Amino acid sequence: MANNIPGFNPAFESIYNPSGFDGQVTSDFLRLGGIPAALRKDLIDFSTADFDEFKESFNNYVKSVYPNDYTNFVESDLGQMLSELFAYMAAVLSFKADALAQENYIATAKTSEGLMKLLELIGIQIRGSVPAKATCTLTTDNVLGAGDSITLSGDDRSIDTVSTRDNLPLTYTLYKVGSDGDIDMQSESLTLTRDDDFNADGSSVDGLLLLEGKMQTLQGTFAQSVTNQTIDIPLPSVVEGSVIVSAFDGFYTEIENIWFASAGAKVFQRKNNEDFSCRLMFGDGDVGKVPPPGTAYTVMYRTGGGLRGNVTSEYLNKSVTLTAGLGSTVNASYTNKSAATGGVDAQSLEEARRFGPMWFATQYRAVTGQDYTAFVNKFRSVAGKTGKGLAVLRDNGSAGNMIDIYVLQRATENHLERASSEFKRELLEYLNNYRMLTDELTVVDGIVRTLDIAGTLYIDRSQKLSSEDVKQRIANRIVEFFSVTTRDFGTPFILSDLINYILEDPGARFFSIDNYENDIYVDFNEIIQLNNIEMNVQFV
Repeated sequence: MANNIPGFNPAFESIYNPSGFDGQVTSDFLRLGGIPAALRKDLIDFSTADFDEFKESFNNYVKSVYPNDYTNFVESDLGQMLSELFAYMAAVLSFKADALAQENYIATAKTSEGLMKLLELIGIQIRGSVPAKATCTLTTDNVLGAGDSITLSGDDRSIDTVSTRDNLPLTYTLYKVGSDGDIDMQSESLTLTRDDDFNADGSSVDGLLLLEGKMQTLQGTFAQSVTNQTIDIPLPSVVEGSVIVSAFDGFYTEIENIWFASAGAKVFQRKNNEDFSCRLMFGDGDVGKVPPPGTAYTVMYRTGGGLRGNVTSEYLNKSVTLTAGLGSTVNASYTNKSAATGGVDAQSLEEARRFGPMWFATQYRAVTGQDYTAFVNKFRSVAGKTGKGLAVLRDNGSAGNMIDIYVLQRATENHLERASSEFKRELLEYLNNYRMLTDELTVVDGIVRTLDIAGTLYIDRSQKLSSEDVKQRIANRIVEFFSVTTRDFGTPFILSDLINYILEDPGARFFSIDNYENDIYVDFNEIIQLNNIEMNVQFV
């Protein structure tokens, strides 16, 4: 073929023969282009975090450093199995490292145990369940004579029923309220006298309270030769504010921080576990009194609490046969005249995460308005009730040290109500312990502004079968948006904020609010509260 090329000279055929090239080129470029061992660390991708990324990074490293030694990257190869095992181990270690890192900060901690330990470092404790409370009237079938009395034992003053929320057992305990508004919690039995407690008719007693929770007792002996005495309560769900200790030298009551107690104060500090069982820690003689070593004690407390204790009026009823004067018997009955309200579940992680740093910033003294607000939100009454408050300095030149504390009491987890007089009295006494010397405090009722939400939820037709689940999720998100925990006094209702919050759910295509056209603004001492939700569904 070469002979047909114009100008071809046969004499050069032996020197230059193109047909002699066999297509193979021998080269050592792979050796010359190899990656030195000192530079191989530069190939590590430190941004990898999950299994697939680790596997891909391993393979890329092998391709770069060992291009001739390993070339079989199919899934069935043994090398790929080893690569996946390394990726598995690396992914687990990476996750563990991230988890440990996030559990070291209050803002990112995910587990209740981790958050509780972080808050404990700054002296903050997650609040346990709060009991529901109802007023009660006791009546007898006979009129008691002057000087007579009746005594209700622990079983007599306990009402066992079922919750209207979950049909599981529910227990209430009867208490007497003194003339000073304090609740008598220092005895297992309850004594009512004709002269001091009964009404003029001699057959009825008002001013009684039913507090949710089952009465429990724990008896033991304080250790010998121990300065810091402790008592462990093993039962879970110990109700807030219900623990009291009877010892040889009198009664010991709970305070928030034992380190602020005087040397002779008969007090203890409660430390909750994750299941809200707890440990009671007593003083050492420098802060708080040391209980007499080797002496007996009795712990009285209640277990239960929470939303499930909220019931309607006259739902709680009990009849008992009691002994009165001269051994005569009296048939008595009592019932809740008011609805039992105020039961709240244990503090959520988000609530503790939000208010814990605010409480720590007060350093147990109230100077700024935020300090007073943190104290109000931290406060728990003798009956275990909590509330929500706002501290406002009066806008008056001659009243520069007058501070108004606007407060509402929790009725349920998501509803507030006007605070009772005893709640406000106890709150004022509590705040006076921490206020600046020149501050004058006035507790004022806050205002609740209720609203209804009527809207239309648009859902893809492909999700028609699961539309009820989507609707329920959206309803829950609306309730969360108006949560008492996150909504503050004076916070307006911005329509777009609610819509954007709802659209975070992947099942919602769009949501329109039909009964409001404009945003709703409230005064500084008012708080918006959700009343009812009405939702229509359309498929698009």
